[in-house]
Amino acid sequence: MQDVLCYGIHSDKMVVRSKTDTVLACAPNLSQNQGCMMQRNSTFSESECLSNIMKDLAHYAAAIKSYLSSPLRSPEEEVALLSPTLGIIQSLRKNCSLMPDEEDSSEEDVAQLWGENTFSNRQEMCKMMRGFYVRTITINRALGYIASGDHRK
Repeated sequence: MQDVLCYGIHSDKMVVRSKTDTVLACAPNLSQNQGCMMQRNSTFSESECLSNIMKDLAHYAAAIKSYLSSPLRSPEEEVALLSPTLGIIQSLRKNCSLMPDEEDSSEEDVAQLWGENTFSNRQEMCKMMRGFYVRTITINRALGYIASGDHRK
């Protein structure tokens, strides 16, 4: 990612989608979460957690799809880099029966992100992909927690 998308961008900033409550919704039950700073006031809801994950995936899929339709600095390289990620997200949303596919305004939200300046667009996408990396860690841990069945004990 660094050589194609973030070339010439000197920043460690990241943007994580903030319209969902994935981190809080997917936090373990309070009794199992004594050391965490962010604690739940209610019991863990698998459906709420999965719903937030699906909304996150919808947002990132829409953002990548929209970005690929915007003016690109290196179209061949950027499409080759981001298309597989988009394909994986779309496949997860289509084939995983985590939750029924919910309608949301992700495509409308991200349509405003990209302008005509390829550097600014890459800068925003670079920050977004760094944030997506962090969010995938949260999603992976949440799915591991759900798969373990600890929330049912």
